[in-house]
Amino acid sequence: MVTPSKSMTTSEFAKATGIPTATISKLIREGRLKAKKEGQGWMIPQSQLAAKVVRELGKPPKPPKAKKPSNPAAAPRPAKAAKPVRRAPAPSPAPPVPAAPAPPSKPAVATRPEHPPAGKTYSVSDFEAMTYLTQKGVSEWLKSGKLKGVKTESGEWRVLASNLQVPTISRLVRK
Repeated sequence: MVTPSKSMTTSEFAKATGIPTATISKLIREGRLKAKKEGQGWMIPQSQLAAKVVRELGKPPKPPKAKKPSNPAAAPRPAKAAKPVRRAPAPSPAPPVPAAPAPPSKPAVATRPEHPPAGKTYSVSDFEAMTYLTQKGVSEWLKSGKLKGVKTESGEWRVLASNLQVPTISRLVRK
């Protein structure tokens, strides 16, 4: 009589090889590990412990352990390893503050004008109504620079109409 080879679940196989369970599942889907689908899970033959991909990714395969005793109090538990403590980097010393700024000999390169640029602008709520973006999304995109806009003196954002010509934004315009 032929004895069937013992099979292991993905989590058992992962523990035996030291490879994460997600990686084991990925290797099965890619066909780099042989396994059979049984019910909702994969069953991997023990012969796959010696597969080339396992040797490359994992630590040396361990033979599967015998079943644990049913009484957990009888078996001593191994101590858990302490997690390393992460420390914030030490603050760098502050740069020296100059006594007084020197007056520029030449005018600096033209800076952003104080008044809003010429051209049509929209309020955040108007731009939200025109596109598939939410009010929060419009505000975040303005702050991150994905949308170009100006802040009024009252602190309100105005979205430039030129944004509607940008391909990544024009695809979000409601039709």
